[in-house]
Amino acid sequence: MGAPSCAFDAEVVVAGGGLAGAALALALRRQGTSVVVVDKADFPREKPCGEGLLPHGVALLQGLGLGDVVDACGGRPFRGILYHCHGVVAAGDFAHGATGRGLRRRLLDESVRARAASAGATLVRARVDRASVDPDGATLMLDDGRALRGRVLVGADGPRSTVRHSLGLDGGAPRRARFALRRHYRLRPGAALPDRVEVHVGHHHELYVTPVAAADGSGDAVIGVAALCERAVFAAQGGRPDERLDALVAACAPLAARLQGAVPDGPALSCGPLRVRARDVAQGRALLIGDAAGYVDAITGEGMSLALQTARLAVDAVGAILGDGDVDAAAARYRRARAVVFRDHAVLTQGLVELARRPFFARRVIARLGREPALFSRLLQVNDGQLPLTAFGLGNLARLALGASPR
Repeated sequence: MGAPSCAFDAEVVVAGGGLAGAALALALRRQGTSVVVVDKADFPREKPCGEGLLPHGVALLQGLGLGDVVDACGGRPFRGILYHCHGVVAAGDFAHGATGRGLRRRLLDESVRARAASAGATLVRARVDRASVDPDGATLMLDDGRALRGRVLVGADGPRSTVRHSLGLDGGAPRRARFALRRHYRLRPGAALPDRVEVHVGHHHELYVTPVAAADGSGDAVIGVAALCERAVFAAQGGRPDERLDALVAACAPLAARLQGAVPDGPALSCGPLRVRARDVAQGRALLIGDAAGYVDAITGEGMSLALQTARLAVDAVGAILGDGDVDAAAARYRRARAVVFRDHAVLTQGLVELARRPFFARRVIARLGREPALFSRLLQVNDGQLPLTAFGLGNLARLALGASPR
């Protein structure tokens, strides 16, 4: 594509330089599109995240030509999910021998961002103050008084998106807020890494255990422990993030045993509320991607994959706007494509959140999955975006809903 008009700083201005924004910038630069990426953070930076990239997300990275980043970041393989639910255990593996990867966000985001910069994207460190869109382009006003103007604006600035708020696209606060905590632990010498992501379901909270790389690049065994909890549980723990997480870990016997002799590998972080609603994901020449476009909950571990998927969809939309200039048609196609990607994820995620709140039924469902590994594997295909929810089958849904008596 040609050089931008002198009235524009770039053809595309991206607010947010995390995984979604950097992946989009890299893909656009490979097409010859000029891009400016704005982020307030000083990279590399930590981010509260479960850090488990499911097989579909690994494939998306490979499709962006970033397959080597997985190994460069010390991505730890895992072959499925292991549930511990009030004394009931179920292990499920990904179909066809696929593996996910535990990727430390500090390393992953910086690697993708560096690739975008090497490809020619301009990186600007600043806080976005507000955004606006007009028939000819879009403008980001920065907190230092600068204005950046592009023919297209993409909001990839996370759950508290300034772009979404400025454009009046906020969908309102969630009815039942959930919060997250995350910390890394270096396991005692000789301890083995889990070969599946472990999910420990507690009372109104879940604890996730994901194998990741050590911050110093050593080969030590390190796990990320993330907690998702209701507001009441989060508030009841009190204190600093590490104290809140320590209290939840101490109440989980299997995880407490795994962490005996372990030492923290970095600070504990927290964030929330988790649910983000957007009234729309496009307005004129502006698009929202990743968490800025909204998400239901982090319970399924699909945040990074959704960030990559929506970035890929936005590449097509941006290309259409810059190509033929039919903004409304391009925005409509983006809305439809994202809705298809997001629909099954939202239904499954909300179902799992509600299930986690009901221990009696949760134990029955986990018991069913434990007795039928093939059913568990098929459910993981739906969660991973490899199969639509409709392909799961009414019979399977009925068996899952009825559950089984825990042994």
